[in-house]
Amino acid sequence: MSLFFEPSMKSIQNLLVLIILLSSSVAFGQLTADPEDRREQGKEPLRTQTVDGEPLPFSQRLRYGGGITGFRFGNPFSLGVSPVVAYQATEHLIVGLGANYTYTRYKAPYYYPTTYNQYGGRVFAMYEALPAVVPNLYLHGEVERSTVQVTEDGSPQRFSYGLTAPLLGLTYSQPISRRFGVNLTALYNLNYNQNRALSQAIYGNPFVIRLSFF
Repeated sequence: MSLFFEPSMKSIQNLLVLIILLSSSVAFGQLTADPEDRREQGKEPLRTQTVDGEPLPFSQRLRYGGGITGFRFGNPFSLGVSPVVAYQATEHLIVGLGANYTYTRYKAPYYYPTTYNQYGGRVFAMYEALPAVVPNLYLHGEVERSTVQVTEDGSPQRFSYGLTAPLLGLTYSQPISRRFGVNLTALYNLNYNQNRALSQAIYGNPFVIRLSFF
């Protein structure tokens, strides 16, 4: 006695859909293969490509993080935060956007008690110029636009100012993974002017040191 099963048209359609889904999943898995697999070959992971040389999807080239900015202790006291979204445009070029907020407080007896609240945004680019000589050292350029609110103790008035700071310098990045690292940045403020009291009050000096994570 033999059994014969004749599949219906609906079951054939369901089977075809399942095969297509499985094929698509395999293809997507190959496309988004983790570049970290290159470590097994004794090579550094690629930042914009899979192990098969395919370009990584946009979402896998994004990097998120932030940092601590404007830190000064004593009188004045200053501390800021700066969230960041960065994009790995090429193997050696990173571009990004950041927001910033910095609180600065001057106290007596050396200064009249005054509070500065600085907030704004910035665009930046980092280029790894000599990866074969000094890997993970980037030329860094950015433009920061900030609004500063100034409040003096005992005064009901608040003063607001706008500042634009083009910054140039270097960033050294210590990678933790392909999409995350610890970055130490040293920049020079090209708009710093010793004759402008506000520029001195906010930036302290023309050099900006920043610790960030992305």
